[in-house]
Amino acid sequence: MGTHRGALAVIVLALIQFGIVSVALPVIPGRDFGDYLWFWVQMGAAHSVFPMSMLFRVPVAPLVIGAPLDLTGSWGLSVVMALLFAFSVLAWVRTALTFGNRAALVAAAALLVFPGYTILFHEPSSNPVFAATYALLALLLVRAVIRPSATRFALVGLGIAVAALTRPETQVLLVLAAVPLTLALRWSRRLAYAAIVIAAAAFVLAGWAVNNGVRYGDYTLARRGLAYLPFFRAFTTDHIVSGTNGPASRKLAQEVQSDLLPLQPYRAYRVTVRSFFTAGKDREFADLLSLSDRLAWASNYSLLRRAGLEAVRAHPGTYVRGVARTLLDEFWLPLYVALPATTPKESSSAMPATGSRLPKPSEGELVPSSNQGAYLATSDNHIREIWTSPTEHHLVFATAAQKRAYDRVQSDSARLTAKLPAYSGDAFIVRQLSRASRIFPPGLIWLAAGLVGLAIRRPTRTGVALWLIASALTVALVEALSDYTIIDFAVPLLPAFIVLAAAGVVGSRGNSAPHAPRTS
Repeated sequence: MGTHRGALAVIVLALIQFGIVSVALPVIPGRDFGDYLWFWVQMGAAHSVFPMSMLFRVPVAPLVIGAPLDLTGSWGLSVVMALLFAFSVLAWVRTALTFGNRAALVAAAALLVFPGYTILFHEPSSNPVFAATYALLALLLVRAVIRPSATRFALVGLGIAVAALTRPETQVLLVLAAVPLTLALRWSRRLAYAAIVIAAAAFVLAGWAVNNGVRYGDYTLARRGLAYLPFFRAFTTDHIVSGTNGPASRKLAQEVQSDLLPLQPYRAYRVTVRSFFTAGKDREFADLLSLSDRLAWASNYSLLRRAGLEAVRAHPGTYVRGVARTLLDEFWLPLYVALPATTPKESSSAMPATGSRLPKPSEGELVPSSNQGAYLATSDNHIREIWTSPTEHHLVFATAAQKRAYDRVQSDSARLTAKLPAYSGDAFIVRQLSRASRIFPPGLIWLAAGLVGLAIRRPTRTGVALWLIASALTVALVEALSDYTIIDFAVPLLPAFIVLAAAGVVGSRGNSAPHAPRTS
């Protein structure tokens, strides 16, 4: 596994495996696919008619998805996803090689038959791109630990920055800057390497924040953190946000009562403050983002953050149980996939009202649509959502040039979306692939096997294996504190569990592996 021939064999096997699955499952739009295309088609513009569509996302996934799809079509994107998959498998196998040849063989076999991992790369979004980024970061980390140097730890910092520019919440991977502090080196070198990791990551991330400030007037990596952690989960999933939780919650409830519920479609659907907070979901959350931006754009959702913290303080048990359930589900439940419908069903949110009857909102929501989508918010309110009935609404722009820019973004995004999938696939085989996901051992099994193996067998480089799993669990925890259960978020982290199990169960012991600095 440690030779060029072994690496080539892993790449070839991964590409063959991806190709076999692709016979039935073409590359299809993944989670929030349209958001990444919107970002891509506006990337070259000095300013965006929808600045929030740029500020809520980060550039790596739109670039990886949008460029090949735009330049080479669906087949070109399929090739890119296949190469990302093969690279990810190889990177994890090389990481597992740190613990010996047997560990590398186990990791290779497991990843090549892991249905969820292959499915992930057939659904382009930030998730497969992050999976590839995280695989690279893991490899950079173990190589820096084996042979510490300023250059290697600088690369770790750059890897963290790329991960954060793929999914903003993975900024938490900066905890890996503590790894050099555990090495058996002089303290001056430990501190220097830790500083290098932080400096390399901060340099890149600060550069992107400056880009956002210059182009969109907001010096931030992504304008979403304060709104999501912990408010999004507390509001949409645990339903513990209430005007009785504290002063910020009371102010938020008052703003909802006076500035949101009198508007359509809330007025027509007779949504009350109580039902808004006890049953609100994504559409209502989008309106809270827009409401916060209208009230104080520069506040960056601080009111939502304070209300979320008050909700957690008022109902800590509910919140903790919910977070724990999300973590258990994400590391136990399999990832399923289904081919997109050839003729999309008409959503109830788009159905006009008939007589006095209002259409039932889809997906268990309170209303068929947000009053104003979160991406429509601007610092100068140059976009307005005009409602002409409880179900009919349209956008109005401050200038004709802005309307033309909007039309171009819509047209370009629709043109790219129409390119996927390249062919229809086979729904029956895809169903079997989803069923196979249920057979593959879940993440918790790999975690338990790895920890038990490390405790009993005490293989070499236990500290490296524990740092890898700690980084994965830290990312998962931050996501669970912010969001509801999304299996796609967990799958990129699962190879770290597999490598841990391989290291613990069959990893080399004693001096059978190449020398590496001791970790404390």
